[in-house]
Amino acid sequence: MRAIGIIPARMQSSRFPGKPLVDILGMPMVIHVLKRAQLSKNLAEVFVATDSPEIFDCVLSYGGKAIMTSVAHQTGTDRIAEASDKLTCDIVVNIQGDEPLVKPEDIDKLVESMMVDPSVYFAALVCKTPQFGEITECKVVMDCNKDIMYMSRSDIPSNTRSRVQYLHKLYCVAAFRKEWLKKFSCWPQTELEKIEYIEYLRILENGQHIRGVVIEEYTTSVDTPQDLKVILEMMEKDIIKFKYLK
Repeated sequence: MRAIGIIPARMQSSRFPGKPLVDILGMPMVIHVLKRAQLSKNLAEVFVATDSPEIFDCVLSYGGKAIMTSVAHQTGTDRIAEASDKLTCDIVVNIQGDEPLVKPEDIDKLVESMMVDPSVYFAALVCKTPQFGEITECKVVMDCNKDIMYMSRSDIPSNTRSRVQYLHKLYCVAAFRKEWLKKFSCWPQTELEKIEYIEYLRILENGQHIRGVVIEEYTTSVDTPQDLKVILEMMEKDIIKFKYLK
């Protein structure tokens, strides 16, 4: 079974314009994501999918592979769906370009969850988060089988009656079976998806399942310039970077 990684990246982020090319230890952020994904044992190839010539040229300059996509896409999933049409694979892993601390072994764990269970058409990494009241993080609740029941930018489960010690959040690395991804990308946006601004709610609203693959270590995405400061501190302690930084 052939799995490929696709990193969707665009320059027009509303909260942090140009963030894929922001410098982290002398290397653009999207290149950190690319290099780390390339260390995954279960990914045959990794591509960056973008509508930006600047990002495209940057990836090529670092010896990476990039695919130009339409400027009309509203979500990263739509962008990887277009890119995957040009590729031969069974599983497509969406690795967000603002996850510069992504671990190859976590990607491997996600892909393995798809390979061992043919009933799973979509799976996403989930980790604990100590952050309460943080609307940039997509919180999730799961059932006893680790299937995700709901996602929200609000804190779930509620702290109203019982004290909640920690929450689970969606870690922006997700895997699709390629043929199912094509179907999903054709579905119209749903009401909860629009309300929560979480594209994967479209899956739940259409009665489909999302398998949560839990990883232990908390990590932070770069959604804002403030997040970048945290990432820079965490990157100093990171050891995976020594496998690709010269």
